Amino acid sequence: MSDYQHRFRAAELEMQEAGIWPSNAVPLYTRLLYKLGLKPVPPHYKPFWRSFLGQSIFFTLLIGLVSISSGDIPGGRSAFEFVVRTVLIGSVSGLILAGYYASSSKTNALSRWTDL
Repeated sequence: MSDYQHRFRAAELEMQEAGIWPSNAVPLYTRLLYKLGLKPVPPHYKPFWRSFLGQSIFFTLLIGLVSISSGDIPGGRSAFEFVVRTVLIGSVSGLILAGYYASSSKTNALSRWTDL
């Protein structure tokens, strides 16, 4: 077992012992990246700024793709305005989730990723 896999398993166990739900401890996108062979750090163990950037990018892309696929690009508005609104909504969503993960990590006294 590699060092990364050992840390990932230790993080899952620590969050389970803290009472964090599995779907919250290791979100879907983290599980998908893990199954693809990448080495994602669970969001509870990321620094606030990295969590904010990751969550913001994820939500901006998700909201943009859903809006475009549903034909929800507002008529009479420019593409620039659509992009600005999508980035703003994605950033606010990212800020809220990054704040939650930082707060949850502190409340549950989770270890640092490097200490696992």
